[in-house]
Amino acid sequence: MTRQERSVTAISWIPSEAIQGLPKLPFELGIGHYDEVPPDRLAAGDLERLRVEDRFREANVLRAWVDAEDGRIVSCGYAGEAFVGSTTFRLGPKAVVVPGVAFETIRSDPERGESSVRFVQTVGGRAGFPAPRRVSGKPFFRINSAT
Repeated sequence: MTRQERSVTAISWIPSEAIQGLPKLPFELGIGHYDEVPPDRLAAGDLERLRVEDRFREANVLRAWVDAEDGRIVSCGYAGEAFVGSTTFRLGPKAVVVPGVAFETIRSDPERGESSVRFVQTVGGRAGFPAPRRVSGKPFFRINSAT
């Protein structure tokens, strides 16, 4: 029997070009911050380091394995986790860090074919303190996470 293991990571981050209008105000005032571009490849420990450094908003790490015998899939499974970043506010020399809250990870049952398996995992979270955003109708903006 042969086991194949793989992983994939998706990172959500905020580049400066992505913010326009009212939500841009805290960034331009230096209260909030844009995220640096994440690296193309991650080594062991990089994701936790990037989270601690407040370099991304959310990350979805999916790890999967498949056991095959004579070219047939005999078993499979997967795991993974969500990483939710924090929101750091800076007012002069002071900084306040508000941690984000991860939602429950959603995993579908693996979709098995004769020679393939499809894994689906959804993660998400609520920002520690989101930037104001426009909404239709009064009060025309909100300071809460879009979910």
